Amino acid sequence: MKIQKIKKYSFFITCLIAISSFSQNYKGTLQKTTYNGLHTLNLNTELRSASNDNFSSLRIKDINNNEVPYVIVSPSNKNFTVFNPIKITSNKVIKDSITSIEVKNKTKNTFEELVLEIINTKITKTYSVLGSNDSKKWYGLVSNKTLSNINSSNNTSVKKTIPFPLNNYTFIKVVFNDKNSLPINVIGAGVYKNKFFKTSSTKLAKYKKETVLLKEKKLTRIKFSAEESHKINTISFKINTEYFLRKAKVFVQRIHKVKKREEIYTKTLSTFELNAKNENTFTITNLNEKEFFIEIENEDNPPLDIEHIQLLQKPKYLISNLKKNEIYDLIIDTTLTKPKYDLGNFISENTKVIKEIALSSFLKIKKTTEPIKAKSFWQTAIFMWICIVIGGILVVYFALGLLKDVNSQEKK
Repeated sequence: MKIQKIKKYSFFITCLIAISSFSQNYKGTLQKTTYNGLHTLNLNTELRSASNDNFSSLRIKDINNNEVPYVIVSPSNKNFTVFNPIKITSNKVIKDSITSIEVKNKTKNTFEELVLEIINTKITKTYSVLGSNDSKKWYGLVSNKTLSNINSSNNTSVKKTIPFPLNNYTFIKVVFNDKNSLPINVIGAGVYKNKFFKTSSTKLAKYKKETVLLKEKKLTRIKFSAEESHKINTISFKINTEYFLRKAKVFVQRIHKVKKREEIYTKTLSTFELNAKNENTFTITNLNEKEFFIEIENEDNPPLDIEHIQLLQKPKYLISNLKKNEIYDLIIDTTLTKPKYDLGNFISENTKVIKEIALSSFLKIKKTTEPIKAKSFWQTAIFMWICIVIGGILVVYFALGLLKDVNSQEKK
């Protein structure tokens, strides 16, 4: 019984040690502020990698080690944006063919979406987006996308966002296919501009790239690897080949056990099509790996001349209510669970001021081991084995006595 208990507790302790070994602990210090109120921190790639993009493990502590509430937000959150109208320079409807909406980007600022105001309709549309610098020669941005739910229960029109790869073309054209349905009525256009946050994606430069041509399989395989995993939202290709139309996929390798051996298998995360007519920028929803692969089907064509592949991460921000001249630490501990704070209920479109703040000295915490205290004799393994031996002797003694009594009764 004692041995079973010892094994039980040993197993429990081993599990605790294993769990603690998997936890990651990082710590940084927020810069002091001269303002009492809401502050925002850009959650950079290093911090996000440390938390494995799981913000449940994040805490802000004041000098007394008290938790300071925070909320995580995305720049696309409409609470932090204002709508800037853009004049529609051309609105053409070709009967039973297309509706073409053209706008001019006078500021030449980069942007990755256009908002169209459309009169309520139950129609679903397919569309393509093109870009141009002279309104004559057009280049594809996206093609054959679907626009649906074009109606509002509160207004006679609805604003719908048309996303496309980041660019700074002077002209943007949205072309709706009218061959299978009646035209829709687009009455306005514009962009949402964030009041507080930068919206441009961050380029991830941590990954090494290796390209292998698999001639027998007619494939180009590109391996990406990094020391830590990073959340990747977008993959963008710059291809110098003139004419191409290739199927491609993003996949990872996994290991599973089959009986007593381990086997490697592939898991596809995304599939897409590389097209000479388009910008070849793709959104990936579930990529957060140290190592992954892109595989391109060449068929009987020569491999693509790929100038570069950019891995992009959409920004995330933290908002917290901080006091001036106070010291705050930010920690990452992956054993923590998601906190519940009230602050998120008070961040809205009525928020007027959010100051920017930075993080410094963000490092992994080195765990220190405390010196092991000397054990009492009764806590040692020697004492345990003495007890086991004595217990065994007693068991044998009583067993022999019982056997002797049984034999003596049989003789009677």
